[in-house]
Formats: sequence, structure tokens, C-alpha cells
Amino acid sequence: MMKVRILDRCEFCDGEANIFVCEDVDANGQTFDRYRPCEMCHGSGNLAKWVSLADFQNELSEIQCHHVNTSYRGGYHFSAGDVWDDIQEVCHSCNKVLG
Repeated sequence: MMKVRILDRCEFCDGEANIFVCEDVDANGQTFDRYRPCEMCHGSGNLAKWVSLADFQNELSEIQCHHVNTSYRGGYHFSAGDVWDDIQEVCHSCNKVLG
């Protein structure tokens, strides 16, 4: 399986690049928050990870299409006293079936 290395938001610092250490007091008596760079992403907020080409393609299509033009297809069915449906929301721009 082919994989690609991408940069994603660092899950340890949540993309903030810095981690809160403590609240400190300066020379004037004012309190301030003290931070340190995230050790996992080295203060960049990004973390490299390997993903499969299929996952990469799905992420790209989600970025490119905002699923503005959608409709529902399918319907309700009655069979031998049971009721079931096969309703799906579909995007007309990228033809993706949405949750």
C-alpha cells in the first residue's frame, strides 16, 4: 500500500505550538501566563504523519467540496409489517454519499 507523508495539526498542543506551564508574576507584580514550545512538534503546531493514498484523496475532496448542493435519495419501504428506509444524502458536486 502506498502512503504519503502529510503535515497535520499537532494533537498534543492542538496546533497552538505552545503549552501552558504556569502562571507567573513579573517585576511589576502583574500576573502573566508562561508557555513553553510543544516538545512533539518543536513549536511549529504541525506534526507529520503517514496516510494511505485513499485517505489522502478523501481529505482532499473534503477540502475542495463544501457539499453545498445536496439532496436526499431513497425512501421508506414497507414489507411484511416491517418498515425500513434507504435514504441517503448525496452531494451533487462530488457525488459523495454523506453520513
